[in-house]
Amino acid sequence: MNNEENKGKSVLAAGAATAFCGLALYALGKTLSFLFRDVDPDRTDKKEKDEDQ
Repeated sequence: MNNEENKGKSVLAAGAATAFCGLALYALGKTLSFLFRDVDPDRTDKKEKDEDQ
């Protein structure tokens, strides 16, 4: 019985760690996108087209 309890706690801990890592990577991606938005090729092309008109 003790083995089953430990297995449940391990699965719960692994799920929590996975969720935390996923959220951390998502936040990091959003932060990097924000910081480097001025070198985004799609955004700079659109900006150049808007300036030409």
